[in-house]
Amino acid sequence: MGAAGGAFLACTILMSIAGAMNGWAMTAPRIFFAQARDGMFLPAFGRVHPQYRTPYISILLFGVWSAFLALTGTYETLASYAMYAAWIFYGLTSLGVLILRRRLPDVPRPYRMWGYPVTLLLFVAVTFGFVLNTLIATPGLAIAGTLLIATGAPVYWLTVGRAHGRLRRVHPAESDVV
Repeated sequence: MGAAGGAFLACTILMSIAGAMNGWAMTAPRIFFAQARDGMFLPAFGRVHPQYRTPYISILLFGVWSAFLALTGTYETLASYAMYAAWIFYGLTSLGVLILRRRLPDVPRPYRMWGYPVTLLLFVAVTFGFVLNTLIATPGLAIAGTLLIATGAPVYWLTVGRAHGRLRRVHPAESDVV
């Protein structure tokens, strides 16, 4: 399709990126908001703007953090960090499924995974293979990514430790966020 096809493809990719960014910009701050409301994150992130009824602190800080990342790294570096972190958590989540199914064998399971536990164990092996490959192929990126992820642990422990025993669950009907 020549130059016109290349331009069409580039435009399509840009529209896809813009749509994904919009979805993430709308979703991510609300994750922080929900965590704060459940006592699992810093309480300030649970504040709602009196006029607009949005989690304004979460939106503001998410925007500042996103701008900081955009100004300090290339797209390739940021994508590499994101994929590295994603594969770590895909593997840990899958391990969590294995552990919970073993610890709670009598819990009703409305969905049965085909080939369980072999397919899940294969997936876990592949995820940790990706993580190990990143550690070997690009150790600097992997170490920096691991340290960035690890910075969340003290915040979580301080927040949960402070909120221990007084976690407040907000029923969806009580939520006042748009």
